[in-house]
Amino acid sequence: MKKILTLIIAVIGLLGFTVAAQGSGNPFSWRANVKMLNANEGEVILKVSIASGWHLYGTDLPKGGPKPTVFDLSKSKGVKFIGKMATSSKPETKMDEMFNLKLTYWTGTVTFRQRFKVTDRANARVEGTVGYMGCNDYTCSPPKTFNFSKPVIIK
Repeated sequence: MKKILTLIIAVIGLLGFTVAAQGSGNPFSWRANVKMLNANEGEVILKVSIASGWHLYGTDLPKGGPKPTVFDLSKSKGVKFIGKMATSSKPETKMDEMFNLKLTYWTGTVTFRQRFKVTDRANARVEGTVGYMGCNDYTCSPPKTFNFSKPVIIK
């Protein structure tokens, strides 16, 4: 009887560990910030921390694969964006066996920066979304959206 009870406890413990290891949370943790560079220009900074073993897909992907990472800042007010979104690192390019396509992605932590010029000091606000998707070696997250809204504070 003790052996059976010990076996049952071991199985329950193993199942609990497996569920905890898979995690129910999002493997992508986003943060948004706005920083003024001078009296008239600033940048929106979007930083994502990617859980170990996971990758975030790039912004330019071929058709038939996962959803790319897409930035939409069109809800912003009182600012005009300058140039293109910059990244802290180039994405890796690799053959993805799940999609049978050559894809780009990031791992670890990556920071995206978009410069802007203030056009309406009283109402300046950076607002937008990031649409994204990622996978690990076993599964993919469904496409998700990170929403943010940050005031532009001019000192």
